[in-house]
Amino acid sequence: MMSDKTCRAVLAAILSALLAGCALYPAVQVAGGAMTGYDAARLADEYMPRDKVEGGSVDVIPDSQMQRRLRERLALNDIHLSAHVIDAKAYLIGQVSDRNQADYAVRTAATVEGLKSITCKFYPQARPDDAARNAANDALLLREVTGRFGKTRRLHGADLRVEVVSAHAILVGRARDYGQKTAALAIAAETSGVADVVDYITVPEPPDDGAVASK
Repeated sequence: MMSDKTCRAVLAAILSALLAGCALYPAVQVAGGAMTGYDAARLADEYMPRDKVEGGSVDVIPDSQMQRRLRERLALNDIHLSAHVIDAKAYLIGQVSDRNQADYAVRTAATVEGLKSITCKFYPQARPDDAARNAANDALLLREVTGRFGKTRRLHGADLRVEVVSAHAILVGRARDYGQKTAALAIAAETSGVADVVDYITVPEPPDDGAVASK
């Protein structure tokens, strides 16, 4: 029989080993010999500053500047993904060949100062024989979805970006309210050829009663 002290030491060692093996986001699952798409969210506050502080003042970096830097950094590292920044939150979308490439993309994005989080939507890289055909189909679907968005008045004032990867429509941006968000998702879902719709649309939270009453 081990003493209580020894048992605690063994349990601590096992726990440390388990934690060391935990990834910050799910590993790529394999089904039928091909990778499935997976999501990943990594909070960046732990290893890079949220804001730049000089002389006691906080310098908030604009989304447009962070988005430009993010895209430039990905391109310089030969990472071919779409990238958007909304409210200091980065979104990486596209195809990756393996887990290492996905990790490399996230690590590269994490070097951009000012980002609060990084959310990824990655899909398996298309086979060479299918790549050109899939890309052409995605381009057609993208034009169709964005064209429908432009024709409706229901989305007036929304800041929406659309990506299509392997017939999956990914919507990123801001809507004025939940009705507008629902309309955008419905339009994309009703587009012929779209396999499914991924929702990364944010809606501003209404002020609480206390905040309204204090005005």
